[in-house]
Amino acid sequence: MVNKNPRVALVGLGYWGKNIARNLYALNVLNAICDNSAVNLKKYKNLYPDINYYSNIDSLLESDIEAIVIATPAITHGDLVKKALDANKHVFVEKPLCLDVNEGSNLVDLAKKKKLKLMVGHLLLYHPAFIALKKLIISGGIGNIRYIYSNRLSLGKLRKEENALWSFAPHDISMILSLLEREPLKINAFGGYYLTENVADTTITIMEFSKGVKAHVYVSWLHPFKDQRLVVIGDKGMATFIDIEEKEKKLLLYNHDVSWDNNIPIIEKAEGTPIKYEMNKEPLTVECKSFVEWIKGMKTPPSTGEEGLRVLKVLDRAEKKLKEDIYGK
Repeated sequence: MVNKNPRVALVGLGYWGKNIARNLYALNVLNAICDNSAVNLKKYKNLYPDINYYSNIDSLLESDIEAIVIATPAITHGDLVKKALDANKHVFVEKPLCLDVNEGSNLVDLAKKKKLKLMVGHLLLYHPAFIALKKLIISGGIGNIRYIYSNRLSLGKLRKEENALWSFAPHDISMILSLLEREPLKINAFGGYYLTENVADTTITIMEFSKGVKAHVYVSWLHPFKDQRLVVIGDKGMATFIDIEEKEKKLLLYNHDVSWDNNIPIIEKAEGTPIKYEMNKEPLTVECKSFVEWIKGMKTPPSTGEEGLRVLKVLDRAEKKLKEDIYGK
């Protein structure tokens, strides 16, 4: 086990990168920042004057940093992860791992061959409410899972390079795979392209698993209001994880009961009961700390490269079905 903190560099100071920078600095591991914007670098030199700054990744990779966190556009992930692994650096890359399954498989193999840590930013796996939800399910709190559905909807955060499936769905797919602990047998998907040609603004992905379990993921950035919810339906109860709700309503258990009278189903509704969990740290703090601790030889995090590859495979299969739906091929 390594006791000292690793020297970590952040690549990318965009919308999410600034949050990662704050957390890495608070953990006392941020050694360098790399960004191709002189304006961004100047701003952060004032915020964190005691670290190193680079305008290109090649110079950064020649330094003595031990790990890199990549928070750049998804289209760049595959190339940057490979460069970092080739330079013998541990890597934490924001979702998705990359945009190609074969490339993702090669990256996972490369990390394993070099005995390097490769982690993917599936943030909600580190959310205390989701962790409590998984514990509830493992303990049999809602019985056997029958169906899962998730919504990740909003108005905005439009993309021209990646569609709503690749931008929004990785979080939900990672949670569903984590809860079921298996990959889908069958996937179907359909969606709509309204603002930019070849870029889906809304998609629904339907997954079928063994034991008759099904799930669907509905994502859109053309929705009149924000909605982020995961609903898990079991044969003994139902649970909801609604991230945009206040703490007491984020995670609820519903013990609805269904009985039969003369072959007619009778539903007895129950109020949602809050499931207790601790929320003393933001999920991103937990995620960044998990990466640092993994490098130090501690607990393996839930979003390893292998987990990221499983999510990538689902995204790839769903993307192919989207193209069949839109173009018939």
